[in-house]
Amino acid sequence: MDRQQRTLNVVTTLNSFHEGVTAKHILLNEVCEYFDFIKNEDIDDADRRFLLYLSSKVGVPHYYDILYKFNKDRSLVLDEDNICLSTFSSILYESSLYTDEHSKLHQYQKEVLDLFSQDKINRYFLSASTSFGKTHLVYEIIKKMHYKNIVLIFPSIALLTENLAKIKNGTIKFSEEYNVHTLSDFTVNPQENNIFIFTPERFLSFLDKNHDVRLDFIFIDEVYKIDNGYIIDNEAKENERDVAYRMSIFYGFSKYTNIDIFLAGPYIEVFDQVRDGYNPSFDLFLRDFGIEKLLRNEYEIVKVTKTNVENERGRITIDGLDFNFTKKTAKKAKIQELLDRILLNNENAIVYCNTQGNAEKVAKDFTRAALNTEFYAVFLAHLLQNFDPKWIVIEALQKGVGVHHGMVPKYIQKEIISLFNSSESGVTVLTSTTTITEGVNTTAKNMIVYKSEKGGGRHGKPLLTFDAKNIAGRAGRFMEHYTGRVITLDKEFMNVINDTGEQITHKNYDLNVEKKEIDDEMTPEEYLDDRSRERLMQIRVMQEARGIPDHILSQFKVISKRDKIKIYDSVAGLSPLFHQRIKRFIARLNSPRMALEKDGFQVILDVIYEVVENETLKAMIENTFKDNYSPNHYSILFAALNSYLNTGFNGVYNYNLQRESNPNSSSAVNSAMRKTSSLIYNTFKYQLVKYIGVFNLMYKFYISQRDRISYEDAIGIDVLLIKLEYNAFSEEARIASDYGVPQKIIDYYDSPNQNEANRIQASFDGYEKTIFDRINNIIQN
Repeated sequence: MDRQQRTLNVVTTLNSFHEGVTAKHILLNEVCEYFDFIKNEDIDDADRRFLLYLSSKVGVPHYYDILYKFNKDRSLVLDEDNICLSTFSSILYESSLYTDEHSKLHQYQKEVLDLFSQDKINRYFLSASTSFGKTHLVYEIIKKMHYKNIVLIFPSIALLTENLAKIKNGTIKFSEEYNVHTLSDFTVNPQENNIFIFTPERFLSFLDKNHDVRLDFIFIDEVYKIDNGYIIDNEAKENERDVAYRMSIFYGFSKYTNIDIFLAGPYIEVFDQVRDGYNPSFDLFLRDFGIEKLLRNEYEIVKVTKTNVENERGRITIDGLDFNFTKKTAKKAKIQELLDRILLNNENAIVYCNTQGNAEKVAKDFTRAALNTEFYAVFLAHLLQNFDPKWIVIEALQKGVGVHHGMVPKYIQKEIISLFNSSESGVTVLTSTTTITEGVNTTAKNMIVYKSEKGGGRHGKPLLTFDAKNIAGRAGRFMEHYTGRVITLDKEFMNVINDTGEQITHKNYDLNVEKKEIDDEMTPEEYLDDRSRERLMQIRVMQEARGIPDHILSQFKVISKRDKIKIYDSVAGLSPLFHQRIKRFIARLNSPRMALEKDGFQVILDVIYEVVENETLKAMIENTFKDNYSPNHYSILFAALNSYLNTGFNGVYNYNLQRESNPNSSSAVNSAMRKTSSLIYNTFKYQLVKYIGVFNLMYKFYISQRDRISYEDAIGIDVLLIKLEYNAFSEEARIASDYGVPQKIIDYYDSPNQNEANRIQASFDGYEKTIFDRINNIIQN
């Protein structure tokens, strides 16, 4: 299609919009496409005025602004002698979208911002496309409203630290000075302004520990996670994440009744009452807390084209790119062709894979000429020094491919995303699982869908419409591209993404959904069944009989009160010998050289075993080994955890590698890395911490009652909990751990004296020195 015809098409659509025939979002798509075409064309002053008018008409003047990115020599300055009324009107309109000299919103963001007012309680739920810019909008709301104490809840530590860095490095500027907190245990100065950046689990911990902090504003990102059916990430333990989200909302909103609230997420389907299959539960939840719906899913600020090539043979053109598929039907050959042509066009691509194994396989199979890795040579050298060179993450990076999934250590994930987003690095392909949909921001122009599933084998699930839209929404980034491409190798993806979406529900507002005991207390009375009411009464009786106060029993909310009481009873019923073992275990933990004492630890594992629901953790407690120096048997969990605490990640990895059938193979290396990461990041840092945290809570309460001392004076296993969650103790070291840095930097901040700190710093490699300088500025500020 030539330029004249494209211009005619966009003018026709514009006229149709003026006549009320064409919807605004259709015009938005047409204008996106037109700018994508014109970005490489020569333009004169008349073109510039027309393009400025177009971008203004659809409410996104940024389209005009970013033309220079595609041709640095192009002038966007208008001829002052030819300024007409429409051009003046466009410039005047654009000026209304500025919030300060550094920040300009698009029309659809500005409409939401204008809803917030100082003279009322502001509560809104926004569902919009991934390109809408929801997080940027949140910071504009904060600037406008001048809130004093703010909570921002993100689904992952990665997003938590990304936002921490933006505030600390000045990317986000406020007129007020804010203290920024990411840890839940700190002292708040009531005279100062504070921003608390948490995951849902940390917010719940914050609520337990800070009873007097007055909040003004709560923002919750990816709010669809209140509905278990909507959770896309198989790696996020989806049977638990919805509980943490719903608890954060219920306990947060119930405690702070007059705060402003902003909930947001992408492509969330909210049915109206006349639609077939309407479930009122989410609407009832919004009504209960006075939250207004803002549905903006149709406004795709970056247009995404979607093409299925599963059965394609021969030549095909997709959104201006020519591909030639041979008679071979293997996905490997098609991915090779797709990526070759995309890279020849100086574009980048993400390959969405349903499993970690497939993400690694695609990266390994992709053939690419030797890449100049000078840009990230220091990072590669660091990886080669600390990990097996046969690890797929290293092999892939050497040919400009990043591997991104939940079993890649956090700081390496972070660096890979940074390299992918850099136009100079040469890392232009990213293979990823659903981790890429967790709000990770990339500059990807193309998304290739390997399979229309999440997970694989017996645990695999077909993608929902919401999942497919979320994956597709990662193609094309606002302020980087006008359009994005989704190319799927599984035709089912197209069926799913074009299907009617699944409406979001809220379990606690649905009479027809059976509640678990953990849901009872956060379910309004009218949505409780007789069984739930009976359970609530039983718990009250059990609590009163044992004299456990509310402020104790309400902690660790993701574990039911009944299970906490079971642990309390088990602790209270232990023999003096077992109590002596626990006491010895705690003494060894709190010694200068922290160590695990197996007899005491086994007592703790036996106490928590009855309430453990996670199958992996349960199996590790059940399976035992015989100690040569004792007649007793001990859980293999002790051996695994002791190895991790003494030898770190690499020690556990080497153990797992030797258990592989062919330890020298690259497949064994990759398998051992995944197993090690899963054990440390899922089993130890999430599951084990949760259960022994409840043990610690109930044990300390029992000791305080038995010895008639305050709860705070009772000595427990707090040091082990902190070590497991952060692998660090000092506040600086825990912030560094959150930020995602190599372990040696965490050890620097945790060093007992300056001499030891200096020794560690002197041993930093080139990459560690760079990261240390970066994180040290954030921590010192």
